[in-house]
Amino acid sequence: MKRFVAIVTSLFIIFVFIALNYLLWDRESLVNLKESNQASIDALSRINMNLSEENSKLTRQIEEMRAQIEELNEKITELENANSEQQNVINEMNQFIVNLKSHINPEPIISEAYEWINSLSEKNFDKALPKFSALCTFWGNNWSPRMFANYIVHNVNYIRPVLDTDTSKPLIEIIPYQTPDFNVKAVIKVEVDLNEKGITEYLKDGLNIIELDFTYNDRLEQWIITSVTSESAENSESAEKGDGNSSTGT
Repeated sequence: MKRFVAIVTSLFIIFVFIALNYLLWDRESLVNLKESNQASIDALSRINMNLSEENSKLTRQIEEMRAQIEELNEKITELENANSEQQNVINEMNQFIVNLKSHINPEPIISEAYEWINSLSEKNFDKALPKFSALCTFWGNNWSPRMFANYIVHNVNYIRPVLDTDTSKPLIEIIPYQTPDFNVKAVIKVEVDLNEKGITEYLKDGLNIIELDFTYNDRLEQWIITSVTSESAENSESAEKGDGNSSTGT
């Protein structure tokens, strides 16, 4: 019996010892867990504080950027208004130039056109060719003035202006372009005689309407030719009649 009591007592002591050890270990674990949780809380608090500061910083930056955007929008509006005013001034100036061109003195241009056609008639190319600009086109072709002269020499027997029967002056009309520049058109009626092998793609036998585009060269202080085109006078008259019929019809 004593032995049994001793065994039970020993087992009880062992159980109590184990329980105390478990409680001590559990307490230590809880302390460690508490410390770990506290560390996590502190870390999260710091992160939250940093995020709050960053959020405040970003909020300030957004407000500053919004203010800058508003300023830029105001400047854009001011520039658009200024640009609109300048465009109105430019349009008025362009219209003034166009109106001024309608009152341009045509005599210097008529004189240049007449001298040019007479020089061609006499085949005086030393006098005719300098009247072309460096980029002058001939019937849409980028010929050089010398190529144009060769065309006249090899295809045309003669070319001469048609004179008004009443005034004995050449039939030359000056038409200003409706553009804010110094470009005008001279329309000349000429009589052309091609040789037997003459190319008829450009000038035609008989009456032709030659159109010369002129512009004023400030450096040379003279009117120069920038384009040469032509068509048969019959085709031109047919087109004018067609336009007249269309106008009457409307």
